[in-house]
Amino acid sequence: MTKGMAWVRILVGAVWLNGALEKLLNPQFPQQFSQSLEAGGFVSQAPSFFRVFMESTVVPNAEAFAQIVRFVELSLGIALILGLPTNLAALGSIAQSLAIMLSQGGVAFGTGLGAPEFLNVDLVVALLSVIILLSPGAKSLSADALLARRNPALSTLLTNRRKQRE
Repeated sequence: MTKGMAWVRILVGAVWLNGALEKLLNPQFPQQFSQSLEAGGFVSQAPSFFRVFMESTVVPNAEAFAQIVRFVELSLGIALILGLPTNLAALGSIAQSLAIMLSQGGVAFGTGLGAPEFLNVDLVVALLSVIILLSPGAKSLSADALLARRNPALSTLLTNRRKQRE
């Protein structure tokens, strides 16, 4: 099971890396993101508390936020694939997934006629990221595990395991 959880971490990292590469390889992404926001995309469906943030902060600075999204997704992907710092990356993955979900209106039960609305990709990534955060097994095959072996005092922080008594 230990290595299985490491693969879950790596696959969630691959999801973020894929999203980042799509955005990085599209030179028009910042302008397209800005145009989408100005047309009401990602804003009109958001819950009111999040819509206020989107309208007052994100929309006026849309191209800067597009660059931030690129950087965050790339960082999360690399950090989760390498497993360094896994817990911080898992927290970032949860936050980014929730922000994406909120900008798309949150979770709801659909009609069954389209894509699933309750158990969507963003919710699955957020839930898997919670498991990564809490699971010591997700830190196996990671840079965190190597660092914890070199410095056992960091074991609890990096791998959710108590340092081994000698």
